[in-house]
Amino acid sequence: MLKTILIVDDSVMIRRIVSQLVQQLGHRAITAENGLLGYELAADIRPDMIIMDIEMPVMNGFEATWRIKADPHTAHIPVAFFTALGSEENIQQAREAGCIGFLNKPICKEELNQAIRDIIGTD
Repeated sequence: MLKTILIVDDSVMIRRIVSQLVQQLGHRAITAENGLLGYELAADIRPDMIIMDIEMPVMNGFEATWRIKADPHTAHIPVAFFTALGSEENIQQAREAGCIGFLNKPICKEELNQAIRDIIGTD
């Protein structure tokens, strides 16, 4: 079943690669280049899942996720953080913001597929 996945990352290359992987897995990919645009797109399109970078200009992933989870229209959307930063402090802050999982950069198709299946239950 086709799912819509929002990819929020400030890197054009990362957005392009992850979008292609999402599409190869049979889903619809939408992208945003910073947390503010990610939050706005989440409110507008209500994706099935969000893959959120942490370090971004304008609004970081923590703030964007906090806003998404505070909005009753988007609070149900699962957010997985996508980052090369794996410190305990970042993990704790991500969980406090409402993150339900982590994807490490760089990502491969198999790991992405498993994360999508685990988080939104697709085949």
